[in-house]
Amino acid sequence: MGEMFLEYLKSFNSPDDIVDGMFKDFTERLSDYLDFIRKKDRNEDPESLEIGRKLRDLGAPMESYKIMKADAYYYKCRGNERMFWKQMYFAGAFANLGYPTKNIEKETKDFCEELKKGERFLLFLPLFLNNYACTIHLYRENYSDANGVYQEAIAAIKKFNPDQFESTVGKEYLWALKLISNNYIDSLLLTERTRKHDEELERILGIAEEKMEETESEYARFLTLLNKAEVKARRGETKKADEILEGIIRDASETVRRFIKPSYHRIKALILANKGCEEKSIELMIRSLEDAGYYGNTLAETLMMRDSLNVYNILASHKGMKDIHIFFKEKGLFDYLLKVLRLKDWYLGSEHSENVKKTAVGIAEVLSFKRDKIQIIGTSALLHDIGKCAIPWYSLNKIAPLDDLDWEILQVHPTEGAKMLRKLRLDEEAEIAKNHHERIDGSGYPEGKKDISLDTEIVAISDAYNAAITPNRRYRVPKMPMDVLYELKKGEKGKFSSPVISGLEKYIQEEPL
Repeated sequence: MGEMFLEYLKSFNSPDDIVDGMFKDFTERLSDYLDFIRKKDRNEDPESLEIGRKLRDLGAPMESYKIMKADAYYYKCRGNERMFWKQMYFAGAFANLGYPTKNIEKETKDFCEELKKGERFLLFLPLFLNNYACTIHLYRENYSDANGVYQEAIAAIKKFNPDQFESTVGKEYLWALKLISNNYIDSLLLTERTRKHDEELERILGIAEEKMEETESEYARFLTLLNKAEVKARRGETKKADEILEGIIRDASETVRRFIKPSYHRIKALILANKGCEEKSIELMIRSLEDAGYYGNTLAETLMMRDSLNVYNILASHKGMKDIHIFFKEKGLFDYLLKVLRLKDWYLGSEHSENVKKTAVGIAEVLSFKRDKIQIIGTSALLHDIGKCAIPWYSLNKIAPLDDLDWEILQVHPTEGAKMLRKLRLDEEAEIAKNHHERIDGSGYPEGKKDISLDTEIVAISDAYNAAITPNRRYRVPKMPMDVLYELKKGEKGKFSSPVISGLEKYIQEEPL
């Protein structure tokens, strides 16, 4: 079955090809393959890894995780421990390219501890430590702990004989060492700078540059050079950073150049932002985002989003805090964020965000909120779902029944949205985004809290109302406004406070048809 499914997947070059009726067929075939790969009495499927890689390339890395995990336990049931660890490593790597949930984080940490207890498969430990460090570095932004795990991974791999590592793990030794080193460098670049930190950064750069020409991966070599350029840029050594960047573009093959251009333009934008060159910096940042695409490699999207917010924040700091909302709006940040959201969330997207803003502002006006508070509510409503940009498009749009992992992934978007808005110093908006799925009876998520602000309730009820009346929803047939209002007053009683429900009712009555 795997061979047939892989051939089917090869007919798609990007998520753009999976449209309309094709998406239903794609989902059904993928569900059938998942059912197959989870069977304990099936035959071995040599295509599982290539299927995982292809799904990763199509923006469905969490499905790749499920496939590799199921395949790993298939081998474990047959006593093939080496293949179990090999497939579980790939499962974790795919999860890090999508969204590693808290449960996946715990799973990876537990695997690291299990590997430390034995000798036979200890060679897999550096790769599992790298997966774990990536999760807490890239997704939890816990750089201090991540740095410690990266150090442990590098120390572990350096103890091993390269030939033995490659024969057991099935991955090139230099590739693994440079993968861990470059991930560690990225984490160090985000860590508060100290003398000790700078010394460690130089040490790891030295490891990454060791035998650079001997690694089989051209991309790995140029990734090291990109990291070196970023180190120079962040230290203010802009001339040296520019020299490295120009050398990369000059020497890389056309294939690799296509993959490194986003980072090339991003680092250039960072250099210019630190100089206060506003227009050119934003131009290069947008170019970087366009080069990257939007919903293929979810991790690349997440990193690009992180760094674009950093560039906008640097530029805003030059302007001061007085008109930060106006600055972000005029410089295209909100439009950019909504563009990404529209491309990733096919069912709601930016149109839903605009409608939620309109409703939330209307309710706030009905309740006689002050102008500055209405602006905060409006921005919060516009960006309430922005955390979905950190979630793979397939997980957002899946039409097959959702499993526990799917629900866990979908429910992280309020927390991710809050993290993004805090990077822009939009703290009040961040708190509203984080809590827009909470309910005053404690039935919401992500924390089940009851004590939410009236501002948050306004955005929350506006979101619930517009989701219910939106056509072509994946979960339900759209409803009439007054039917939704009735459900909020009766069937959903206790989830929203009376003033907010009354405000929505008055807004609906006054809204022009």
